[in-house]
Amino acid sequence: MIQSPVTPEDEAIHHGHTSHSPVGAGEDAPFRWDHVRVKLKKEIVTFGDPGVMPTKIVGKYVKPKDWNDLISDPDTVIIDVRNMYEIRIGKFKKAVDPRTNSFREFPTWVDDQFQLVQSGTLGSGGDDNGTGEPSADLNASKSKQLPRVAMYCTGGIRCEKASSFLLGKGFKEVYHLEGGILKYLEEIPKAESLWEGECFVFDKRVSVGHGLAQGTHKLCYGCKQPVSDEDMLSPHWEYGVSCPHCFATKSEEEKERARARQRQFETFGVIGGPHMGKSPRGSAANNAVEFIQLPKSV
Repeated sequence: MIQSPVTPEDEAIHHGHTSHSPVGAGEDAPFRWDHVRVKLKKEIVTFGDPGVMPTKIVGKYVKPKDWNDLISDPDTVIIDVRNMYEIRIGKFKKAVDPRTNSFREFPTWVDDQFQLVQSGTLGSGGDDNGTGEPSADLNASKSKQLPRVAMYCTGGIRCEKASSFLLGKGFKEVYHLEGGILKYLEEIPKAESLWEGECFVFDKRVSVGHGLAQGTHKLCYGCKQPVSDEDMLSPHWEYGVSCPHCFATKSEEEKERARARQRQFETFGVIGGPHMGKSPRGSAANNAVEFIQLPKSV
């Protein structure tokens, strides 16, 4: 434990990045040291199926410049492997929305949607795309072998596992967008793009558009979902507390805790009050307690 005041160097890191930091990008950096936590995880993205081995088998990568041709083919089923709150603000044209709340739900959706059997062919049922509307692509595939699949996600990481999973289920043609949506938005001009809306990102930008330009969405700190300007006109929008997407799911007790948290942040600039991030140190002379400021990264 640090028992002395932080150095100017530590303070600089605490507020952003030092000039020689390998990730130094100043106040405009999407990530900053005081927003970074490092945890040891069994999976980078939690899939819940230990049998999936993307290091051994994975789908075929498709460059952004070739993506439009692939997903414009009527025999290709396009699957967005992200979660509902991400897909809500943007997706590729004609993409199927699995309507999952977490990546763990994707395997179950695949089994249910395609009615998989041991022979690797489609059974009956599964005739909508998760939105309540019939999916022509999936319906047309029922009497055939498993269809050609083109999948995508934010940066391509989730597709590593999702494509490996589909191949293990008997799919023969599984493609995924190399570099994900972000690479596509970076390289493909808006005039040629088949992307609709904005792309949710897991940093302080919240969303980006073509050319990776800053998007229009903000973050609801009550549920960590993106909210639009229209959402913020709703009576259910309360900054730091709730939005139209989570208002009905939160109890009054939860909302009041969120209000208290927001008041602390507005008053002290840190959740928990003025002494958060400080450590007491006893004085040998008078046994008094002195507080010293610690960097949040400690």
